[in-house]
Amino acid sequence: MLFNSRALASVLLLISGADAFKPANSNNSNKATQLKKDLANIVAVGVVSAATLLPFAAPAVAAGDSLVMGTPLETKLANFGAASYPVFNSITDVSPLADKFVDFLEKKVKAPDAADVATKAVDGLLAIPNDSINEYKGVLKQVVYSGVNKDSCVTLGGSGAAAKKLASSAAIKSVDPAKIDALTKKFQPANSAVPTKGGDICLPGSVTASEKLWVAQAELTFSMPKTEATALVASIKKAGAQATRPSLLTLVPTAESVFSKNAEALKMVAAGKDVEPNVIATYSAALK
Repeated sequence: MLFNSRALASVLLLISGADAFKPANSNNSNKATQLKKDLANIVAVGVVSAATLLPFAAPAVAAGDSLVMGTPLETKLANFGAASYPVFNSITDVSPLADKFVDFLEKKVKAPDAADVATKAVDGLLAIPNDSINEYKGVLKQVVYSGVNKDSCVTLGGSGAAAKKLASSAAIKSVDPAKIDALTKKFQPANSAVPTKGGDICLPGSVTASEKLWVAQAELTFSMPKTEATALVASIKKAGAQATRPSLLTLVPTAESVFSKNAEALKMVAAGKDVEPNVIATYSAALK
């Protein structure tokens, strides 16, 4: 289960981050400066966690013409794909971040609310048109992983263990097994196009391939029908309100240990900060 486990994990990540980016009122300049630094760290955690655990930046919906292709969002997603490429290639083990995230989720978010998000996420993923999944498969096979050999590829270290950890979380295990089975079957065509080695997923073979991956993932996400996307967003908002800034900051040390704080990692974080407002604006407009 490559796609659906990571997709569910992405939605659960949004629970913890949903409240983190609300502006805070303060007349104290020192507090304001510290808050700015704290928020920068939170954004970093959100970006690197999302980039590692999921193929989605946010839940959204498409209606008619593409909300990604030919827009500023496409360019910014491609930039993130380029900036993240060398960082992902240097990771030896991402699983500690998954462990920390699951522990955070289960301690900070009420179980019924986390379970509701997971169920709404499954419902939304199941509602994505099969044509969109087949198109995504084509991009993976013909562009993203073209020329990538599963026996000699560079893998995202620890991604297999991370996926298992997330799949075994209480929130995801609470979902009706029949729906999980249906989701596995639905995304099997796309999953089959993602090579793995030693249980870990292979990374795209080039910077350009990484750029195309992030754009294609957004295209797929934005094909979620409005009804299911609206329900998912509402569920995320409710659960996300339970995560405070101080609690989110506890994820920072683990994220930094996985991704380091070198120039390439900082460039990836900057690209993530740059794309986030466009993602939020796009799905917010689509849900109106």
